[in-house]
Amino acid sequence: MIKRIQLDRGWEFKQTTALGDGIAQDYLSVSQFPTVTYLDLLHHKLIPDPYVDQNELKTLWVNHADWTYRSQQVGSFEVAPNERAVLVFEGLDTVVDVYLNGTHILFSKNMHIAHRVDVTDLVRNRKEPSVLELRFTSAITFSRAERDRIGYKGDSSQIHFGGSERLFLRKAQYHWGWDWGPTVQPCGPWKPIYMEIFQSRIARETVLVTPQVTEDLQSSTLSFKGSIEGGQGGNDLRAELVDPAGSVVATKELSVGTNGEFDSSFTVDKPQLWYPFQYGAQPRYTLRIVLSNSDAQEWKIGFRRLRLLEHPLKATKGTSFVFEINNIRIFAGGSNWIPGDPLLPRMTFERYEAWLKLAKAGNQSMLRVWGGGIVEDDAFYEVCSREGILIWQDLLFACGNYPASPDFVENVKHEVEQQVLRVGHHPSLAIWAGNNEDYMLADRWGWQYDPADETGPWDHTDFPAPLIYERTLPEIMERLGRGVPYVRSSPYGGDYANDPKVGDVHIWDVWHAAMAPYQDYKKYMGRFVSEFGFESAPNQRTINSAITDPRERHSQSRTWLSHDKAPGHTRRYAMYMGENFRFLMHPLDAYIYCTQFLQAEAMSYAYNLWRREFRGPGEEYCAGALVWQLNDLWPAMSWAVVDVDLRPKPAFFVMKRAMQMVTVGIERVVTKVHGEEQEVINFDPEKRACEIWAVNGHQTELDATLKLKAFDIETGNEVALPEPKRSVKLAPNRSTDIARIDIPNADWTVIAAYLENSKTKAQLARWVSWPEPLKYLRFRRDLKVNVQPQGDRVVLSTNAPVKGVVLGVPLEEGEEASWEDNFVDLVPGEEVTVGVKNLNGRTVKARWLCDWE
Repeated sequence: MIKRIQLDRGWEFKQTTALGDGIAQDYLSVSQFPTVTYLDLLHHKLIPDPYVDQNELKTLWVNHADWTYRSQQVGSFEVAPNERAVLVFEGLDTVVDVYLNGTHILFSKNMHIAHRVDVTDLVRNRKEPSVLELRFTSAITFSRAERDRIGYKGDSSQIHFGGSERLFLRKAQYHWGWDWGPTVQPCGPWKPIYMEIFQSRIARETVLVTPQVTEDLQSSTLSFKGSIEGGQGGNDLRAELVDPAGSVVATKELSVGTNGEFDSSFTVDKPQLWYPFQYGAQPRYTLRIVLSNSDAQEWKIGFRRLRLLEHPLKATKGTSFVFEINNIRIFAGGSNWIPGDPLLPRMTFERYEAWLKLAKAGNQSMLRVWGGGIVEDDAFYEVCSREGILIWQDLLFACGNYPASPDFVENVKHEVEQQVLRVGHHPSLAIWAGNNEDYMLADRWGWQYDPADETGPWDHTDFPAPLIYERTLPEIMERLGRGVPYVRSSPYGGDYANDPKVGDVHIWDVWHAAMAPYQDYKKYMGRFVSEFGFESAPNQRTINSAITDPRERHSQSRTWLSHDKAPGHTRRYAMYMGENFRFLMHPLDAYIYCTQFLQAEAMSYAYNLWRREFRGPGEEYCAGALVWQLNDLWPAMSWAVVDVDLRPKPAFFVMKRAMQMVTVGIERVVTKVHGEEQEVINFDPEKRACEIWAVNGHQTELDATLKLKAFDIETGNEVALPEPKRSVKLAPNRSTDIARIDIPNADWTVIAAYLENSKTKAQLARWVSWPEPLKYLRFRRDLKVNVQPQGDRVVLSTNAPVKGVVLGVPLEEGEEASWEDNFVDLVPGEEVTVGVKNLNGRTVKARWLCDWE
């Protein structure tokens, strides 16, 4: 029987350099295990919290120091003559020499790699406990030396987010700081360490499990191959397949070759298929492999037919970029995911689960795991597979000109092989991408790269990394990728990396770059928008936790600046708000509302207009949109739609409504331009008509009724429409254009659209369209929003059109409630019901655009 002994007792740490006024020069106990430096220093109150105030600056020295971790309570161990003892390090962050009883047993410079070290001779017959020592060198010190050794082919002015040294070390890149996170570079044993004592074992790290489904979805094959380590005592090996209900449906005795390898498969007729949560259930089978009486390993797998379709389109140049699951083409709406914390040992299963369930509650069918972080913890993929959330997984390169020396490439190869084998069996995994934005930067900075060059070599250019993305990684995916698509980069495709006609795109002309209006998102559309975003402030509770001095709690303070890493954020906020609506900088709650209003309106334009362009087979002009970003990892102003304390912003609810299975939308269109050839200045084009469409995400046709109402904004009076009701048929799994209508007195009229199921009369979707820019509007002077709490719901009504109603619990009454919807537009004559949890009889405060007037 294999024995696994967790080595989580007796750990202590100390600094081995003289930085930080000599803090922690003697061994101190760790705060937890696994652990990293910042956690232990915080535990002993030796540093201030880097997430609070401007403490990030006060703790930078930690990144430059060297640290040692040790345990003097390792064993002793009973190791029989026919057994081996192997030390397993699941993750060491990052540059470390490992000693056991004074003997050097390992050097590692890659936090993304697990290590297995045979220490049989060092622990067998040892009666007293062993001493395990991990001597960590500063990542900054080491990576700068690596840069000097290998040579940097880039220009230092072309590197963002830390210095160019980060490119030369396989450490999570966001630890160098990013435009949404602090410069916090922990080191330490960030994943478990344990001893395995065995005669023979299933070498799980070698096992490749590959489920495949036939085109007609009626049959599936589960192939699996791997190896046995150790042969003494026999190699009786069997495999079992367990169905989702827990019944064993197939067993097989496996033959093991002389080299310890095995290779076999199961066939399953009429398999229960795994679907993304909006399209079906998530049944999973269990593959169990049992070795004699010594070891057993399990993998949960889902049968699904996955394809990435890139076919010509009917009405435009380029090709589609559509994910197809079980022969269903899907619009993949969701978010980008950044690591949940710079201090990764704090990311528990419960934290992952809370984040991912929240994403699912927001109708987010895909998350993109960004390449500047990590290939996530097993818990992340387990929850996504259980809940039916698709994963776009970047490999771990981001925004840089990486080296491609032979030793660096070999290190990367080992890393990627391990990660693909570790998580690649999950049915949630939909695509691998070679990196984040490296080719886009090559286009931007003019690095030597020819998109048509498929052969290289690239080592003599100033952009050598295509050797990794176009040779090393594709070869690994061919061997180990299980048929999951691989693309060289994100974005990538076409005549240049960010070509909107081919592949995926990152859209940053809105907010960054040209600071184009968010109303232009339609113009910047690509076949699949894998990254775009708009900043906002978090909940005021989150700000209060980050900024302890009330005098600094305003958007122009030094402390506020330290928690908003986005370049030029102050001018961007002011410009976008000034262009679109009347806003306040003070008091703080008003400013927070205004920034969140701005982000929500931008998301409304993006998600609704892009989803409209999913028009059916051969007309998938846009097949996905993933906002930058879902989450925050510290209290900050950022592009996140949910702040670090899991408090959703208004944009989250806009996205939730836009990604319902059935939606309705309205776009106002230009009907008149004043003058010719710049004959007049500063008169906006007139938009006196609107187009109305609906999306039916179901796989069957839907009979629906469209109801329209119109209201004068300033009086609240209803405005007559020529055809306020019509029957519509919505084709399956696409958008359908319904109508184009003229808007009476368009500059002062809102249009409310309601889509109902013709049979059940249930309301399926709702939309309120406003004239823009909103800054021109005059609201009713005695505007009233009636808020009626009724247990687990709140009923809203109004006497005149009102824009952007946000519900919340006053700060003085404690933690925020959990709202099922928020940021609601209202018109007279209707009641809108919002579900709520944890309100517990407390006050509900409502605010809306220009309530300060």
